[in-house]
Amino acid sequence: MDIRPLRYFVALAEQRHFGQAAEALHIAQPALSQQIKMLEAELDVQLFDRSTRPINLTPAGLALLREARAVLSQLSRAEAIARQEGAKDGGRLVIGITGTAAMEFAVPVLRAFGERRPNVQVSLREMSSPAQLAALEEGEIHIGFVRPPVQDERMSIRLVHTDPFQVALPENHPKAGEERVRLAELSGTPLVIFDREEAPGFRDLMLHVCRSGGYVPTIIQDASQMSMMLCLVGSGFGCALVPRSARRMQIPGVVHRPLVDSCPMIELYAVWMPDNHAPFIDELLDVVEATRAPFA
Repeated sequence: MDIRPLRYFVALAEQRHFGQAAEALHIAQPALSQQIKMLEAELDVQLFDRSTRPINLTPAGLALLREARAVLSQLSRAEAIARQEGAKDGGRLVIGITGTAAMEFAVPVLRAFGERRPNVQVSLREMSSPAQLAALEEGEIHIGFVRPPVQDERMSIRLVHTDPFQVALPENHPKAGEERVRLAELSGTPLVIFDREEAPGFRDLMLHVCRSGGYVPTIIQDASQMSMMLCLVGSGFGCALVPRSARRMQIPGVVHRPLVDSCPMIELYAVWMPDNHAPFIDELLDVVEATRAPFA
């Protein structure tokens, strides 16, 4: 039997509500309902009485809950023992991350993780968000730090960092000398932006922010990486909406200014495959949580 349906079953038995259980599991409610139906079909029993609110366990469900908890507890113990043994001889954790997140978010996290696990070899790979999701599916990385959206229901996700938008301007731009810039004042300036293949969600968010602020560029320049976007800005090809952390790249000819406009925050999510749970992921996520507050 696949262990994942047991996890879903226990979560639903404890929440007694499909919506709340799906939220706790970070999956869509229809996917949870389908998994429970498949488990009931496999066992040829009804596990839940769906006629009540909240739902109740049937006698068969109560019996399975006792055993499922025991199985999952034993599995967690086995995983913990395996990680402890693996930690004695070191290990390896392969992490994917977007370029701007690596500039500010990753440094304190990796420093703290290295202090906790000095014998673990950490491999850090700068990758676009779509490339990270593909690499997770292929088992090429253990965990990724990506920009939304993440639509694969097999993946676990957790919000780990937020960053405000700023505008990157050529140093000779008329607004470069101001302390704060209003988006509507950028009309007539070309926009440098991520191309759709590299960061579709981030690109759409940038365009939404521009439209909401009354900035409708007549010319749009595409770039595949944040560093390339800033190079175009520094060369005078336009301005760019970037995370505040992008200022650390220090590209010649580029100045960064906060926005007057109220904008949505840029979100960064940790993403991993729960069915291929690599050693040290839980510890890395603990470190992320412990170091998150000063940078959120």
